[in-house]
Amino acid sequence: MKKELLDGELGGQSEVAFQANLYTDPNPTRRGLHLARRKWVETEAAAYAQSGRLAVEVGVGCGIFVRFLRECGFQVTAVDINQSFLDNVSEMDGVSVLNFDATNSLPIKPADFILCTEVLEHVPSSRSQAMIDSLFGALKPGGTLLLTTPQKFSTVELMARLFKFPALLWIARRIYGAAEELGHINLLTRSGLVKQISKAGFEVWKAETFGMYLPVVAEFGGSGGWALLRWMDARFRRLPGLRGLLWTQAYVLRRPMG
Repeated sequence: MKKELLDGELGGQSEVAFQANLYTDPNPTRRGLHLARRKWVETEAAAYAQSGRLAVEVGVGCGIFVRFLRECGFQVTAVDINQSFLDNVSEMDGVSVLNFDATNSLPIKPADFILCTEVLEHVPSSRSQAMIDSLFGALKPGGTLLLTTPQKFSTVELMARLFKFPALLWIARRIYGAAEELGHINLLTRSGLVKQISKAGFEVWKAETFGMYLPVVAEFGGSGGWALLRWMDARFRRLPGLRGLLWTQAYVLRRPMG
């Protein structure tokens, strides 16, 4: 993690660079966890691509998915409360930007497709249902939402909670060279999120979990450690009692036609 992040001086283009670096991190596990989510998102998004369709991304980060959606032929509206993220994609052809809090009803034309990946965990828990309701309202009947967010009791999130203790955070930084609280304030179990999804009116077309992490193995195991974690991932996701340990819960949701 870059020094400016550790010093609490995050802002502007450093935020964009940090988000982009998640996909190129030299550690095989950190890189692999984020690339697995990226692969899932891009595979599912491509299945709904059609030239001229309107796509909305809520929470654009470094803009990697805005670019992908444009490459797929979508017209894209990028929505974020962070203006630096919007500035990074505002000059792209076929992209419009909106600085807006998506826990409120989105003032946009109803979309064919919405992407909201790793955003819900940063929303106050009291506004979680409001955001999902907002995403539902922004879709055309028959439209599709891709939604991903961490699982509450995943090994990544359990480890990150220890960093709330200054002594443990200091030790982690000494061992790993970089460590930081994730800033996740709305972590949901699979069942808890499905309740909010259903309450909003969505139909669940696909639900998956993935992303195995083990301390020490992840940090120091290299490519061999990553191979072990992928093996565990493939098996844990099939077992209801263990899949809650995986980091990411991912959904393809549909707004009913009626």
